[in-house]
Amino acid sequence: MKPKKKPLLPVDIKLPERVLLEDGVMFATLRTLDELEQFWEEHKGQFELACEGKGVTSGQTFLREYEWVFGTSKSAVVRTVMRWGQSGIGCDFYDWAKHDPRMHECFFHDRDAYRGSRIERGKWSDKDEAEYLADCARRTPETYRGWWRFCDLPNGYAPDDWFNPGIDHEELFDPKMALAEVAEKLHEQTFDDWKQHGVWEEIEAHDRASIDETIRYWRNEQAAGESYYGDENEAASVS
Repeated sequence: MKPKKKPLLPVDIKLPERVLLEDGVMFATLRTLDELEQFWEEHKGQFELACEGKGVTSGQTFLREYEWVFGTSKSAVVRTVMRWGQSGIGCDFYDWAKHDPRMHECFFHDRDAYRGSRIERGKWSDKDEAEYLADCARRTPETYRGWWRFCDLPNGYAPDDWFNPGIDHEELFDPKMALAEVAEKLHEQTFDDWKQHGVWEEIEAHDRASIDETIRYWRNEQAAGESYYGDENEAASVS
């Protein structure tokens, strides 16, 4: 039997340079600050969002340094970064109640216990009670059995550690959700996570304002005689 072929990493699945793709995104390698600024001046009216590859990891998974994906929607940009449909990354529903019933039961016990302890200490407000009752109606042992997540992530990324724990995201816990809707929401949440978290290992997510700010920042560093975006590539092109 032949060994199972290992899927390509997203970063190794080539994207055409500066070609407008079907979902309104464009991939571009911008190796110098002049290239970045010129590209953005030409296309800033066309694109609202982008993901930038950062050279801060030993092995890139999604984008290499100086690689950018520009687009008009969060989901389209992230789909392209992930090489959705080519890289093997997908979505599945983790049935928490089935796979870890003890912790599933503990969640509801702990929710009630927390309310009780706060009431005893006089630190439970009417607002807290309203939110508690709303959550009890929304998440019951029958309705809150698990959640949707990415699966088959590359390079050892764990599905349940994908999102930064310091940022709240809407849990998708309806097992009957259409897969396309699940993927769309997870892609949007991923963009928001990358944007709010700042530099997420190798990727930084941008809107128009932050791309402008990035260019200004590197121009100021250049004017101050400091290292700046792509300066080593300028030196290489001169030599």
